Amino acid sequence: MLPWGHAAFGYLIYSVYSRWKIGHPPIGLAVFALGLGTLFPDLIDKPLTWTIPLLPYGRSLSHSLITFALIVLVLWTLIRHPDQRTLVGAFTIGYFSHLVADSIHPAFTQEYAGLGYWLWPLTSVPESEPRSFIEFFLTLEATPMVVFGGVLTVVGLVVWVYDGMPGIKDLYAEYVQ
Repeated sequence: MLPWGHAAFGYLIYSVYSRWKIGHPPIGLAVFALGLGTLFPDLIDKPLTWTIPLLPYGRSLSHSLITFALIVLVLWTLIRHPDQRTLVGAFTIGYFSHLVADSIHPAFTQEYAGLGYWLWPLTSVPESEPRSFIEFFLTLEATPMVVFGGVLTVVGLVVWVYDGMPGIKDLYAEYVQ
């Protein structure tokens, strides 16, 4: 899934969670922590595979549930203030939503070997060749997953606007008065 699809997927999940758990749409910095979480695995794995070929595959180190659990455990242990824990919770939901979103295609196509990244390095992942981000976007095709991500992005944007554009609205209210 492309970055904006991951952000939309995570936002939709967090919007439902926020209404259920907190009783209102998402607000404040939690939306930015969520956004960082939705992109975090790719911000680590893609550069370390494509640009600096240290990892074997674009879904390995930070796409692993092992790494996910370690990062969340460290954050939860270090951060004690309730407001900051809200940020950790939003980041965690975003991060996990990324892992779930990346598993949709392999699960539906029953290519379960494509889910090996969930337990990397205990399980294997395919090897990939280094390439540039520009090359990736120039060779992108309108596959069903790309189209699904586009539709998800539109739905996510509509819900975000319906929610009152949290994050942006909060920054505007804080700094433009």
